[in-house]
Formats: sequence, C-alpha cells, structure tokens
Amino acid sequence: MFEAIHGSAPRMMREGRGQYADPCSMLRASVMLLSHIGEQEKADLLERALDICMYEEKKYQITGRDTGCTCSEFGDYVMDTVRKLCE
Repeated sequence: MFEAIHGSAPRMMREGRGQYADPCSMLRASVMLLSHIGEQEKADLLERALDICMYEEKKYQITGRDTGCTCSEFGDYVMDTVRKLCE
C-alpha cells in the first residue's frame, strides 16, 4: 500500500483549509508506487523534481494556511519542474 503518511487532513477540511493541504507525502508515495511497478526512471524524475521544489529552489512554501501556497499551486510547480527536467 502506498499512502500519504499524514492522512487525509480532515481537520483542515473542517476548518476550510483543504486547499492548503500539503501534497508532498502523497507525491512521495507516488514515487514509491512508480518504483514498485517498474517505472524507476519516472520515480527518479518525480523524486528529483520534489527535491528541487522542496529543498533547493523553494519557489513556493506550503504552510497549511493562506500564508503559503495552495496544494494546486505546489502541484503545478512540481509538474513544471518535471517538464524542465525532461527538456
């Protein structure tokens, strides 16, 4: 089973902050899933993009509140980074 370690963030949903949920755990679980099904190149690519977004560039910060980016904004940032790595 591949799952986000933090769960589904029910408290954030109750508080109306669902759009600020952190997608990183789900994306890291996706890396493990891709590796498990034999898509190691794709797993490595996604993992590298996450490392760039989370630790190196830090263009967007996830705070869980309106002081940071939304889940969608961060997801778009990761996908843009994946595309750049594929160029």
